[in-house]
Parts: sequence; structure tokens; C-alpha cells
Amino acid sequence: MTDGQSIDFILAGGTVTQPIPHTPGAQPAPNPDFDFDWDDIYRGDGSDTGDPDPLLLAPVDGLTPGLALDLGCGAGGNALALAARGWRVTGVDIAPRAIVSTRATASERHLSDLVDLAVADSAAWQPETTYDFVLSSYSLPPRGPARTATLAAALAPGAVLALGEWDEEACDWGKEDDLVTVDELTEAFTGLGLEIDRAERTLVPVHQHPGHEQERGEDHAVIVIARRPHGTLEATL
Repeated sequence: MTDGQSIDFILAGGTVTQPIPHTPGAQPAPNPDFDFDWDDIYRGDGSDTGDPDPLLLAPVDGLTPGLALDLGCGAGGNALALAARGWRVTGVDIAPRAIVSTRATASERHLSDLVDLAVADSAAWQPETTYDFVLSSYSLPPRGPARTATLAAALAPGAVLALGEWDEEACDWGKEDDLVTVDELTEAFTGLGLEIDRAERTLVPVHQHPGHEQERGEDHAVIVIARRPHGTLEATL
């Protein structure tokens, strides 16, 4: 990935089923002192699969398991937590080692049959179906047309979106156009036909990647929970 060229692939139940061309893009680093290719922070053996994010997974409580999308799934903590609840999960991440780690942990937890994985840039990847729950965990591409449209297009009527991203108005790090504001996300998703259940600025634990640990503490995030109303489907696929 460091030479700007790679090949995307789909892992269905742990099997490579569809190679597709891929030109990687950038995802925002969680700390300005980090200077790395995203693939370099993952181990690729499952040991870096972290705990799920209870704040972002809370909206699935009470939902009937169906199809879920984790766009920017990392090493699979959230995706596999959903699979353990009976969801059929598609996980997408730009880092091949992250996907390999997710695959390894899925196998260890006997969840491979419930998880489909793709190495892809979230700024370019497009859903081929719609989902009942869509998750974006601190993985939005920089500002541009694909930033919110892909997430909205992935939602089936009645489906729920849970998004966490770093707060531009409070964080003292990050490149221009990498972070978000509550107002921009609310306006974007409303314009795409979604109903906003919750949009707020809050503090969350600093993210930890094994081998790239940061000082423990809290950082500033924006959390948005939205849904697509029944009987509607934005024609953006």
C-alpha cells in the first residue's frame, strides 16, 4: 500500500472471491504524531482485534438481527460483536492486515460464516445491497461527495446508521477536512433523506492500537445516530 497501488479483494467466509482494482485514499489519523501507512498499525494475526464500541453499538439493542455494514471496520471489534449477536456483517477497511486480523478472529470465534470482508477505500467503495444497520467508526474519508453519500445509500428503509468521528471544533490535531462538525453531518444526512435521532459532541476514550499505544485519556468526538424512514430509498446506489 505504500507505493499507492494495491488490489482489493473480497473475503467471503474467509475465501478470496473477487479481485477488484483499488487506488487507496487517506483516512484521518487519530493522532498528529502518528506518521504511518494504515496497514502498518495492524498485526494481521487477530491479536489486535479490540473490544467493540458500546456507544456506537447501542442502537442495535432491540433490533432484529439482519444485514449490517461496518465501513472502516479495522481489526473487527465491532463487526464481530455484531456477528456474535446474529447479524450478517460486511466489513470494509483500507488496510489489508486489518481485514486479515478480522478474518483470523472470526475464525477463532466460529463466526466466519456470518462475516464478509473487503479491502477497499471507503471513499470509493460502493454497496451492492442495502443494510439494516450501518456503522462508521472514526473512518470517514476527507470532505467530498463520498463522505456521507455512501453511508446513506447503504441504508435500507427503516435502517439505522451509527457514526462516530473526531470533532473539528474541539480536537487540536488533524489535517484540514479530515475531521467533522455536528452541523455539517446533520445537514448532510438530512439532505440525503435521513432522520436524525441523535447528534452530539461528546468525550470518548482515546483509541489504542497494539504497538501504537497513546497516553490514555479522552478525546472529542461527534456521534450521530440516524435512520432512513420506511418507504424511502435515496437513489444514490
